[in-house]
Amino acid sequence: MKNKVFYLVFSSIILTFSFFSCEKVEENVSRITYYPIITLKGEQWNTVDVNGTYTDPGVEAKEGDKVIPVEIGGDVVNTNIPGVYTITYTAANSDGYTTTSYRYVGVIDPSVKGKDMSGSYRRNAGAMGVSVVTRISEAFYKSDNVGGIAAGGPATTVFFYHYKDDKLGVPLQLVAGSPFSCDNSTVQLGVSYKWIVRNSGYGTALRSFIKI
Repeated sequence: MKNKVFYLVFSSIILTFSFFSCEKVEENVSRITYYPIITLKGEQWNTVDVNGTYTDPGVEAKEGDKVIPVEIGGDVVNTNIPGVYTITYTAANSDGYTTTSYRYVGVIDPSVKGKDMSGSYRRNAGAMGVSVVTRISEAFYKSDNVGGIAAGGPATTVFFYHYKDDKLGVPLQLVAGSPFSCDNSTVQLGVSYKWIVRNSGYGTALRSFIKI
């Protein structure tokens, strides 16, 4: 009988210790974290003429109501060389979670001034989908169907620059949360454009789009 009583008391002590141990662990768990929010000052997409000037307007990052540091990386904008430059801004909160935002600068060569590649283009393979290219401003465009799939839309819309002669620049950008960019991007005005789409849902083929 004594052994039975001792067993019950001992079990009760173990259960009590386990209860308070779990309670203590729970108290040390952080239940709330404020992810960094980066706000760009000025425009995200910018154009500047070759030999012009560009000054980064800066950003602000916050963790909740607290302003936190921002690390600036990516490309150094060289306005002497036509091209598309991507500036990155990264901020980390107190729990180590990071957020990255992007700014783009297209340095535009005089050779494309006044030219317009807007229009509808059909891909010459696959689903042979139609891409509608819209001119937003001088040398700056968007396509609503980056890969020429059966039907384009917001999840396949990318922005790009016609920065020199037959050269297009489609920098890395988030489209509905998915990263897109294009390589080997060229245009023959009034005829066609081509590029390789860089995204996990697309292959590595050079895609050709013929103007309708």
